[in-house]
Amino acid sequence: MPNNSEQNNIVLVGFMGAGKTTIGKLLAKSMGFSFIDTDEEIEKEAGMSIAQIFKNKGEEYFRELESDFITNLRLSNCIIATGGGMPCHNDNMTKLKVLGTVLFINTPYDSIIERLKLNQDSRPLLKSSLSNEKDELLSLFSKRQQIYKSSDKEVLGDSNPCFIVEEILKIVNS
Repeated sequence: MPNNSEQNNIVLVGFMGAGKTTIGKLLAKSMGFSFIDTDEEIEKEAGMSIAQIFKNKGEEYFRELESDFITNLRLSNCIIATGGGMPCHNDNMTKLKVLGTVLFINTPYDSIIERLKLNQDSRPLLKSSLSNEKDELLSLFSKRQQIYKSSDKEVLGDSNPCFIVEEILKIVNS
């Protein structure tokens, strides 16, 4: 497995709704690794949901929490699912590459929209984008795609999660 650090982690990046958490949990189980969802960990540390952090402290504060979290993470043999915006702020993509191999789950925009419609309340950026214009969300998606593409590896995220895990295992073992 290509690795940029001494830590043997796989970091999953991609847009909200790309499947990072679902795939990450399956991949961790398959490899015997621990699973970390950065959003869940930040919520635990902050004592509030991401939506509450955005509402009470603002996006900039949340982005600082994300950056601090990955800067201070010192674990090995983990699958790390990041928040969709994490790689796009504060030079976090560079920090993520220090943690291990960064793998972009590239899920088509239409598939993401269908998935996100089911879970709007917990996603502050989605909620504001859907209530304004859908063009805003597409613009955010397009902008972030360019950053995600600087990942070490990429896998298509528009199929069964178990199939995607198999594809990742092929990449990891090559």
